[in-house]
Amino acid sequence: MTQARTSVATFDGSDAGAWLGIRYGVADRWQAPRPVGPVDGLQPAKWFGPSAPQQPGPMSGAVPGMAVTDTAEDCLTLNVWAPHAADGLPVMVWIHGGAFQIGGTSLQTYDGSTLSREQQVVVVSLNYRLGALGWLTGVDGVVPNCGLLDLQLGLQWVRDHIAAFGGDPANVTVFGESAGAGAVLHLMASSTGLFDRAIAMSPGAGQTLPSELGRQVADALLAKVPLDAPVEDILAAQAEVSAELLPLVGAMPFHPSGEPLWGRTGDVPLLIGTTSQEMSLFVPPMELDADTLTSLLEPLLSAEAHRPLGADAVNRVVKAYSGPTAMADIATDVTMRLPVERLLDAHPGPAYAYQFTYETTHGACHAADLPFVFNSFDVEGWRDWVGGSPDGLGRTIRDAWAAFARTGVPRDDWPPYDERRLMMELGPEVTVVADPLAEARSRCAPVL
Repeated sequence: MTQARTSVATFDGSDAGAWLGIRYGVADRWQAPRPVGPVDGLQPAKWFGPSAPQQPGPMSGAVPGMAVTDTAEDCLTLNVWAPHAADGLPVMVWIHGGAFQIGGTSLQTYDGSTLSREQQVVVVSLNYRLGALGWLTGVDGVVPNCGLLDLQLGLQWVRDHIAAFGGDPANVTVFGESAGAGAVLHLMASSTGLFDRAIAMSPGAGQTLPSELGRQVADALLAKVPLDAPVEDILAAQAEVSAELLPLVGAMPFHPSGEPLWGRTGDVPLLIGTTSQEMSLFVPPMELDADTLTSLLEPLLSAEAHRPLGADAVNRVVKAYSGPTAMADIATDVTMRLPVERLLDAHPGPAYAYQFTYETTHGACHAADLPFVFNSFDVEGWRDWVGGSPDGLGRTIRDAWAAFARTGVPRDDWPPYDERRLMMELGPEVTVVADPLAEARSRCAPVL
């Protein structure tokens, strides 16, 4: 069996170069995580650790393979995949998505073996606390943003121990999708020195929860359940609060809180982008007149923006769009694509931008790019869900992600983001496009 020795233990992994379920911290409820103390002897590392406690969330069933089985509050484990005889390789640390409410590293979609072997990188994935247990804020005795502190502790473990698995602790890239990408951006604003590069796939870049709204969410939760309640009761109350406060805080009330991210992401090199039809995963095509569409979108967009946008402004945006996909298109531009552009415009460090345009059987929607990164087309029904011939683009994306992790440049023909707003289109054609969001920016100006 393959073994890797660190200063805290010797881990017994599999012959495939995978070490699973390594404990990196202890999760005391509502408190910052504690590092695991020294452990002597051979420690098993052949099975994934439990995911954070959770109930079905917004992505459950929407895309393949999002259901976890084993969960526990003591969930702070990580996994490592490394090529045979790895030595000083770039390290890529994956942060899973799931609206900060669901998910875990045990999902087959996130198996790091192909990415590690094919690209000659060491891949790490981290579990972290979710929902209220990870993101409650504004309560005496509760440490805010515990989920973010979990990820910071996991990155400290990587810094201290990844060399034993063949990774270079001086060349670490964090990467994530959806909520995982949002976590990446918040780490950039708070974790100087723990990583060298960052990849953010489809983050809600403008959705940091203001502290005052965080306190309202906490008050609503504590009106239903005490802090020392059984975890099942907390999850049930969390679901009720999420539904009740949807018009106030949007779909993710348990979310990183604090100041907006604009200009706070530091000088870490960043690779970031979205899919071109993000919200088509959640919003089906529908024929609606402008007044009806405005009445539906105004509270939705205001909640996601954490400020009132006004029906008149939203109506002007609505009239700039047409067709049965107008609602999804507006939500995509206002809540996803244009906030990423705003973050790019304010990012102090070097950046590369992309848009993913491969049309799956559900369009170029949110999460459609996941199997392209991990080459997980042949698990959980992804290949039928994606459709077409995705393997070539998958290899192109993995090559680019690993090259960025290795050198800070994804491809020789991929220009850095600057005032020209150049992006790489990742689809049937891989080509540079100039300012692809110009029309969306003009259409959505009344609410930006």
